[in-house]
Amino acid sequence: MKVKFYIEPFRDVLAVFPYTRERNGHRNDLKTCYSHNGQHSVCAKEYLERCIPATPQQYQPLLEELKSIGYKLEVITPKK
Repeated sequence: MKVKFYIEPFRDVLAVFPYTRERNGHRNDLKTCYSHNGQHSVCAKEYLERCIPATPQQYQPLLEELKSIGYKLEVITPKK
């Protein structure tokens, strides 16, 4: 599964699965995401526009957490 890592506006690391599509109410363009605190959730592209790409050093702990719960991941770099 492909994953992109971002730094959120409040400085937490966020993993985004760009090729997943979530439906929430009237929106069907949301992406599945994961963070240490919130774990699985959804995020909108408008929110991701406020985030910046994370460096490998910043996202390594979250990548390891995701692998420990069974994810097989391919990290792709966000474009900003």
